[in-house]
Amino acid sequence: MKKVLFIITLIVALTIGALKAGVPISKDYKVTIHDELWMDMAVTVAKDGIKSEGVPCGTVIVLNGALKCVGEPTEKATSVETAIAMSRMPSLENAVIYTINEPTIEAYNMICKFGAEAVYFVNPKEDVIAAGVRPAEAYDESKLDSTLVQVPMKQIEFADAAALLKK
Repeated sequence: MKKVLFIITLIVALTIGALKAGVPISKDYKVTIHDELWMDMAVTVAKDGIKSEGVPCGTVIVLNGALKCVGEPTEKATSVETAIAMSRMPSLENAVIYTINEPTIEAYNMICKFGAEAVYFVNPKEDVIAAGVRPAEAYDESKLDSTLVQVPMKQIEFADAAALLKK
């Protein structure tokens, strides 16, 4: 009987440990080790962006589980727009985008046009605007192209990315 209780206790403990392994974002999503890897890469790109353009923005596009390209902001484009252009792909079908900051409406329209599977970001537009990274007009939802199929965006917690806005 003691062995049975021990096994049940062990199974319950392992199950609870597995449930706590990811950061819950919504009822049906937890950050995976792969999400952390790609977001860490986006943070590295953002740090390079801070050195060159002075703004904390970085984007990574992952296609079929492998790195496709990265994007830093330029004088005329966000890191998301740069990454999409660098991908040189006619479509982003099966691609996942990891970006430090919530995409601007213009960048989101581009994401929807190319049909990515999902977008993961850390810093919401309110924080991006407050930090002076992008102006409020960049998030004007009246410019959202409602004719495009909307791509799901998921905000995740990632301390290193959030800290970039606080510097």
